[in-house]
Amino acid sequence: MNELVLQTTMEHRGYTAQVEWDEDANCYSGEVLGAWGMVGFRGNTLDEAHQGLKEVLDWYLEDCEKKGIDPRQSRANHKIDLSGLV
Repeated sequence: MNELVLQTTMEHRGYTAQVEWDEDANCYSGEVLGAWGMVGFRGNTLDEAHQGLKEVLDWYLEDCEKKGIDPRQSRANHKIDLSGLV
């Protein structure tokens, strides 16, 4: 029987992701660290979670390139114009 890993990290394309077992969802849930926005993924096994990391990170980097966003830049460094909401 495989031992359940409760928390680990994974890497892909120079990025690190924090992965934790989500008991409520009964699956692994992860988030890419250092990404501009919330970049998350899930998997029923660690292998599935790692595949999810690859897919979401590849999509994220492609999307950042299309939008001209530095994928490692903090959201705090991006200015958002909220003047139209007042």
